[in-house]
Amino acid sequence: MQLYVYYRVAAEHVDDALTAFRKARVEAPIELLQRPEPDADGLWTWMEVYPEGWGHREPQTAAAMAPWLASERKVERFEMLG
Repeated sequence: MQLYVYYRVAAEHVDDALTAFRKARVEAPIELLQRPEPDADGLWTWMEVYPEGWGHREPQTAAAMAPWLASERKVERFEMLG
């Protein structure tokens, strides 16, 4: 099962949030994506993608990112169909 976690980050916290993510990720193959432009309030939407077998790292990353978030983290789980 893969995890997709998305949330918003204010522009003034982007650098700190990115640093926190990189420190929490360490060597795990967790990807971080962002929408191409901010929303109407100037917030960036980021998404963490956890491959199969790496979902156990989500709580650690969530704790590291918490100070920098402008919204709650929304966690979605998907499994491969074929």
